[in-house]
Amino acid sequence: MIFDWIAENKDSCLTISSGDGSVMNYDSREGKSQCFVLRYNHLFTGPEHKKEKAMVDAAKKAGLQGGILWGTPGIVVVVPDSTEEDAKEYGFECRTIGKRPDGVEEIWLPNNGLETAGMGGLAQQKRGGKLQELDTAGLRTACGNDEDLLRHVLGVK
Repeated sequence: MIFDWIAENKDSCLTISSGDGSVMNYDSREGKSQCFVLRYNHLFTGPEHKKEKAMVDAAKKAGLQGGILWGTPGIVVVVPDSTEEDAKEYGFECRTIGKRPDGVEEIWLPNNGLETAGMGGLAQQKRGGKLQELDTAGLRTACGNDEDLLRHVLGVK
């Protein structure tokens, strides 16, 4: 009886927060992939930044799939085939390195944006588990050129 009610009312009761205060139902996940965002105060590249190099090495060792945006804030986006558990383990590993993420947030990114940004399945396989280096334009592409989604990923209100 309860399951019948849920089936009849799924459009109004089976919703999730999109993270920006709006509500998204399961149908709006079509064409999107479940990804996970780890935000850092800053991530800098270069030989003098040993913690960041250790982070990249840890991601490669774990076979983490995704991309990294250097700068302030620093962003790591974990994409399938990596899982939420993989993202959390990576965040824990980063804490032992001395780089603490603000947490692991689930976010749904458009498949076509991920593919175009080079973060999709085939591109990930070719890189062999190395994180795709992104700039803001690349992250915008991964977000399907959706400025609100980009601001959400960046943690900008």
